[in-house]
Amino acid sequence: MANYGTEAGLAAYAASVGATVPAGAALPALVRASAYLDGRYGRRFVGTRAGGYAQPLAWPRDGAVTREGFAVPADAVPAAIENATYEAALRELAAPGSLSPDFVAAEQVKREKVGPLETEYRDVTALGADAARPVVTVIDEMLADLLCAPVPAVLVV
Repeated sequence: MANYGTEAGLAAYAASVGATVPAGAALPALVRASAYLDGRYGRRFVGTRAGGYAQPLAWPRDGAVTREGFAVPADAVPAAIENATYEAALRELAAPGSLSPDFVAAEQVKREKVGPLETEYRDVTALGADAARPVVTVIDEMLADLLCAPVPAVLVV
């Protein structure tokens, strides 16, 4: 499996944020984190895959330009991608599978009553599996400069 970053890079990033990486756990966490980044953000990254469809990961990319107008070399994986991967990997190490949890709509609880207390949960079944994924704001912020800007649209009915 392909991944962004290196085990040494993950260890350095972890040390910089006061975390540790258990021996032998870095590579699996990097693979899961890379898959998360590509799955969550891949369609929104600027540019196109430099190696075409057969390229296993979304980066490196052709025609990638940051929001500030700086060109990203077609053979480079930006530091922001690697750092976001390291952040995601640390979250995966803390709670394996948390970034891409399994989602079964039929198993979602709508109402729960325990004694006199009753709680009704938001119906996420219409939102699909993406609603089960957490929003990791720090990763969103790390990648903001490499994501396509939302296109303003008008809905005509």
